[in-house]
Amino acid sequence: MVPLSLKRNVSYMLLGNLIYALSQWGIIMVLAKLGSPKMVGGFTLGLAITAPIILIFDLQLRSVLATDTKEEFSFRSYLTLKGINSLLAILVLGIVIILGGYQGQAAVVIFLVGITKLIESVIELHYGLFQKQERMDMIAKSLIIRGCTSVFIVAVLITFTHSLLVAVAGFSLSWLGLLIILEIPKVKKLDAFHASSVNVQAVKKLFLTSFPLGLVMMMMSLYGNIPRYVIEHAAGTEAVGYFSALFYIVTAGNLVINAIGQTISPRLANYFNNEEYTPFSRLLTKFICFGFIYGLFGILAALLIGKQVLSIFYTHDYAQYNKVFVLLMVAGTLLYSGSFVGIALTAMRKFSIQPLLSIIWVLSTIVLSVLLIPRYGLTGAAVVTIMTAAIQLLTLAVTVLWYLSKAKKHHNLTTTYTSN
Repeated sequence: MVPLSLKRNVSYMLLGNLIYALSQWGIIMVLAKLGSPKMVGGFTLGLAITAPIILIFDLQLRSVLATDTKEEFSFRSYLTLKGINSLLAILVLGIVIILGGYQGQAAVVIFLVGITKLIESVIELHYGLFQKQERMDMIAKSLIIRGCTSVFIVAVLITFTHSLLVAVAGFSLSWLGLLIILEIPKVKKLDAFHASSVNVQAVKKLFLTSFPLGLVMMMMSLYGNIPRYVIEHAAGTEAVGYFSALFYIVTAGNLVINAIGQTISPRLANYFNNEEYTPFSRLLTKFICFGFIYGLFGILAALLIGKQVLSIFYTHDYAQYNKVFVLLMVAGTLLYSGSFVGIALTAMRKFSIQPLLSIIWVLSTIVLSVLLIPRYGLTGAAVVTIMTAAIQLLTLAVTVLWYLSKAKKHHNLTTTYTSN
């Protein structure tokens, strides 16, 4: 398979992720306009509860596969580990729902949201294979189809049934169908299943390699969702709905950032692996600056037309929280740049340090959330998001610079020794 140019890959991923982001945002808009803030809160609370579980068992295998330039593991090994972890995730999800005291429709909605995200994680693993081949066009087309299908199904089911449970069930089934119909045949065409049997030792080694990333993703999910847990405890599900709807605009923007990051990560991995540190630094710096500029446009838009945007996309009730919206866009600016730095750290395959960083982020989020949210409500939650995003960006930047400096010194010493 012939790789596409970096420019074409970025273009495809921008288009695919933009449409996908709009469609996922569209689900929130459908729930807000045709449902209620409580319905938005129920759906996003389901995402908040299930995300840490799904992510720790996901092990960020897509990124590990995409940056596996030395072909250390076969795709069958990745898929086997994904299957085992998915079963474990379902078991843990059931236990969490029971221990959390969730019952009736709320429990079923949370469980179905978790199943949907598990299906997505399997689809994402397939994306990692296409990403490794630098064929982002295949991913983009899939994202567009999946995004449009999901928002259409949710809109139709909410309109005719007015049931969040039915809508989430249809959402989940549609993604399962797309996995079977679209993604699996693509992988078969790439002959990714060439390994005749499962290598248990390879699967074990892959687990040990990727587990730090799974822990990191779980901790990052907790760090992003802790404010929602505190908001629910302090103000109820409806308040979670308002905050989540506002923050989802930032999240939608970050999907575009991730699209670019996923496109450049194989290039960054190759640069670092080949000891081409100057091109590595230039490419990373370029996109960090892009993240800041991208975020600044978001802040400006929130200041000028924030109320109108919230009224149009949601309802007039959401417009009263425009100040919170502006603060969240400030946090978004820091998150966008931090995303590129985090992607660079993964491209460098520096996995073991990442759990330590994520622990710092989670602990700071817990402390700040407990101190500010009960007293200042949604405004306090937005301030917490700004402060934790700044901490994340700073710690990631320091870590990448340290590893880069260490690699350069080792390269210079090796070059000097060889020349002598």
